[in-house]
Order: sequence, then structure tokens, then C-alpha cells
Amino acid sequence: MSFLEISATLFGLLQGYLVMINKRSNWIAYIVQMVLMFMFSLSVQLYGDALNNICYIFVGIVGYIVWNKKDLNDITKCSMKERIVYIVVMIIATFLGMLLLKKTDDPLPLIDAFTTVSSFIATYYMITKKIDTWAIWFINDIFYCITYLLLPTPALYLFALNLIWAFMAIASFINWKQIMLKNNERLR
Repeated sequence: MSFLEISATLFGLLQGYLVMINKRSNWIAYIVQMVLMFMFSLSVQLYGDALNNICYIFVGIVGYIVWNKKDLNDITKCSMKERIVYIVVMIIATFLGMLLLKKTDDPLPLIDAFTTVSSFIATYYMITKKIDTWAIWFINDIFYCITYLLLPTPALYLFALNLIWAFMAIASFINWKQIMLKNNERLR
């Protein structure tokens, strides 16, 4: 259990709570957490996650800017076509990512590729305020729990964080659904 793991966990909890209640400040905690997660991922050779986390630093900045410009209650859902596209992209990109990660000393190339790809997709939908993000995050969090338990030296704080996030994804879905319904009623 390292300082990086514990710090990333604490900022992750803060970010998870802030996004669940639909607060723009979640992106600040998100950026700090991604810096810490990048350093942690490198220390345990999770190269897909390390790449993920570098990108997420920039994504966090974009999220902060976008959430400033959009109505914070403008939550929608993906169309069936969007869902099919993101599932197909997730499958293909996971397979390709696994092939790349197998050429490294990554201890879990398939799971690392899947969590990397699904994180990007979930984050995109979180920025664009699609309620579908929470189903993707829920699945992603379960696979991250598995990842952190299967590491040669298990990352128990990050396991616990992702377990909590899985439950927070459910709570976030419920909260965002209520906001979406209230917004739809207001527009009528």
C-alpha cells in the first residue's frame, strides 16, 4: 500500500461523490487523481492504465470547461444506435489493445485493455452527460476490482475504491435519472 495508491483513492472518492451530485468541481479532483493514478500505474506496469491516465489529465480539463458551458441539468440518454456503436468499438479496441499490451510486461493485458477502453468511452459519456455512462462505469469498476486483486502485489485501497465506485455508479445513475426526469418535466 503506497502513498500514491492511498492518495489516488481519497481523491477518487471525492471525485465520485462530486460527480454523483452533478458538481463541476468533480473535474478538479479528477485531474489530481489521474496524476496520482498515472504514477501508480507506472509503478505496477499497468501501461494501458498509465496511457489512460495521461489522457485523462487532459480529458479532465476538457470536462471542466465543457461542464462550465453546458446546462448542468442537461442529462440525456444514448440512442440504440449509439449503444451498438460503443459496444462494437469497445470489443474491437479491447482486442487491439490486448495485442499491444501482450508485447509488454503488463501482467493483465486483456483486462487492462478492457478497462482502458471502457474508461475512455465512459468518460466521454460522462463529459457529454449521457446517463449511459453509469452502466459502463459500473462494469468498468467491477473489472478494475478484479484487476487490483490479481496484481502480483494486490492494490487493496484501489480495489476498495472501485468497489465503492461500483455502488456509486448505481447511485449516480439514480440521481442523474431524477435530474433528467425533472429537466424533461420543466421543458414540457
